[in-house]
Amino acid sequence: MIRHVHVNECDSTQDVLKEQLRSAATDEGILVSCEHQTNGRGRGDNIWASMPGTLCFSLNLMPHPILSLTAIELAVIVTEFFSIKGRELRLKWPNDLWTEDRKKCGGILVQGGQANFLAGIGINMFSDLHDYGGIYEHPFAIEKMHLAREIAHFIHDHRIPDPDLLRQKWERRCGHLHSTVTITEGIEVNSGRFDGLGDYGEALLSHSGKQTRIYNGSLRRT
Repeated sequence: MIRHVHVNECDSTQDVLKEQLRSAATDEGILVSCEHQTNGRGRGDNIWASMPGTLCFSLNLMPHPILSLTAIELAVIVTEFFSIKGRELRLKWPNDLWTEDRKKCGGILVQGGQANFLAGIGINMFSDLHDYGGIYEHPFAIEKMHLAREIAHFIHDHRIPDPDLLRQKWERRCGHLHSTVTITEGIEVNSGRFDGLGDYGEALLSHSGKQTRIYNGSLRRT
C-alpha cells in the first residue's frame, strides 16, 4: 500500500518525501508528486528543470539486492511502463532516459541507506526545448497525480531482483551500446567503446585492447 501526497508546488519532491517520512508512524510506502517543481536536483550539482510537460515525483522503496543497481533497475522499469503505452525509450548510462532520437527526456536520482531508498524521478512527457526530448511529440493535458501513481504502482509490482536479467534488459535498451563514448568525472576523462554494465552497474569501456571499469561520471556519445 502506498500513501500518495500530491501538492501543487514544491522545491523538490525529494524534500517533501523526507518530511513525510520523518512524520510517518510506520515504514509505509509514500509517493510524493506535484504539479510544478521549482528546485529539482539531478546527479551531483545538476538541476532538473521542471517545464509544463514535466512529471516529477519521489517514492521510498527497498533497494535492489545489489544496492548500486537500484537506479538502473528503476530506469528499466520506467521504460517498460512506457513500452506498454506504445512509447519506446532508450537508456543512457548511468541513469538517464532518452527518446529514440537520443534526446534526454528523463532522469532518476536515488538516495538513501541500507533498507529505505528515496527515488526521485523526472520525466518530460513533452518538451519544446531543442536540447531536451519528450516522450510525446505534442503538448497535452497531463493528469500528473494519476500518472505518478500509476508509474509508482508499476514500479512496485515489476521489480527485477535478478541482476543478470536486469543487466540484459538494460543493455537491450541502451542507446549507446558498442558506441564510442567519453565519460567525464571532475578532471578525469575516459574514452572508449561502451561494452555494457559490470556486476555493480559500472560502465565497461574498451580502449586499445584494455577494458576499464567506470563507476561515476557523465557520459557523452562521440
